[in-house]
Amino acid sequence: MDKVVIVTGAGRGIARRVALDFAAQGCRVAVVDLIAERAKNTTKEIESAGGRALSVVCDVRSEASVRDMVEQTVRTWGRVDVLVNAAGGYTLGKVTHELSVADWDMVMDSNLKGTFLCAKFVLPHMIKAGGGRIINFASNAARTSSPALGVHYTATKAGVLGLTRHLAKEYAPHQILVNTVAPGPADVERNAEILSPEAREQLRREIPLGRFAEPEDISAVVLFLASEGARHITGQRSTSTAAT
Repeated sequence: MDKVVIVTGAGRGIARRVALDFAAQGCRVAVVDLIAERAKNTTKEIESAGGRALSVVCDVRSEASVRDMVEQTVRTWGRVDVLVNAAGGYTLGKVTHELSVADWDMVMDSNLKGTFLCAKFVLPHMIKAGGGRIINFASNAARTSSPALGVHYTATKAGVLGLTRHLAKEYAPHQILVNTVAPGPADVERNAEILSPEAREQLRREIPLGRFAEPEDISAVVLFLASEGARHITGQRSTSTAAT
């Protein structure tokens, strides 16, 4: 798979695994993260394994930062074939009437505005090239709710689903396919950050398969949506979860 891929939030978690797996398939990967050290660490992993990667620091909440990130990728490799919008933010959940406007704005900008901005600046390059793939990350919370992370997180992830449907229809004539991956409970850093060991165990017991998803499980879905096997799939939500 000789593609140029941008993966946002690729410094850790599921997005890191996605970046590593694309690189292992021969893709050139722009490893994008807000934290420079995280981006560099993932880039080093890719290069150590013989892959090609570009480390880019970007705040997806900033129009100028996203524009620069996309331009840097295109200057380096000439095009963008795949955009994986995995970057996002959260705060620990509070009941809605106690939520600050600052927390609402931060999560809204990180999860929804950031997804919009990355798509906005990548789309012209994909149109020029005659096609591309955009894979947005939502959450299982988009169709239920997230008491642990709050109303702002739930709302932004539902918004990503709407954004995906709109882009899929608007850009289908350009052969740009836009889909969403909506992970459920996964064995990543965030679980340890927001849940006590007791809460993690309770959540695990509620999963029919009896385990959290591994980053590799979700990465496999992303790679499929970027493959030729998914050339007739657009506007869809893949819920990568074993929870009901």
